[in-house]
Amino acid sequence: MRDSLISLNPTPHKTMQTLIVVGYGKMAKSLALGLRDKYRLKVCGRNNAKIQSFCDELGLTPLFLEDSTILVEGEEILLCIKPNALKEFRFQGKSQCVYSILNAVSIATLKESLESKNYIRAMPNVCASVKQSLTSLCSDESCDEFYKKKACEIFESIGESLWIEERLFPIATALGGCAPAFLSLIAESLIDGGVTYGLTRQEATNIVQTLFSGFSELLKQNHPVLLKESVMSPGGSTAQGVAVLEKCAVKSAFLEAILASKNFA
Repeated sequence: MRDSLISLNPTPHKTMQTLIVVGYGKMAKSLALGLRDKYRLKVCGRNNAKIQSFCDELGLTPLFLEDSTILVEGEEILLCIKPNALKEFRFQGKSQCVYSILNAVSIATLKESLESKNYIRAMPNVCASVKQSLTSLCSDESCDEFYKKKACEIFESIGESLWIEERLFPIATALGGCAPAFLSLIAESLIDGGVTYGLTRQEATNIVQTLFSGFSELLKQNHPVLLKESVMSPGGSTAQGVAVLEKCAVKSAFLEAILASKNFA
């Protein structure tokens, strides 16, 4: 069985190592943009037209499959597909290393799906698109240190990385992967609050955007409690607002949301 390759760049990749990327979604694009100058990326998936469009846009090499079979013997594989799509591919051969960003797919499950010498799980987040992701990483006990270092190189192309135990992946996913949606809900609520009480939507949006940008820098240097106290004068307007949030059990709601996401991850 042969795989069909179409090179978009006639210049040979003499010193670049090959990395097969399975998938062509948003996270695959963020990773490809960070890695295309360091690796020869071959992109494959289920839809040849989408593969071609993805590769045309980024100047990458499409890898068209026969019978959804990926030839992985001696290769490194980066899985960037939806978890339920894994079963739609056949992997022929034994790869050197599998890097998987599939949510809720354990290393044990990966081992049942494809054969590899090394397995590494990763959980980046939406901030990868601006190279600000904090990617959680874990591996099986037999994983070679060489590939652990390579995993750091791969995922630090979109931000920073953090090694944790696999048993902690669900909570890390909830906090790093799901929480951006929670923060988006906060931003939306703040903007709507500004509009409700007199600001234009553009004015409210500008204020909240700047607030989030500046607050992220402050949070790197200060504990959240200290930041809260620094703007909450006794009997002042901030204290009144915080009292309402406490009355509405906002903190408890966040704890419940994190737990719900954790239990699903």
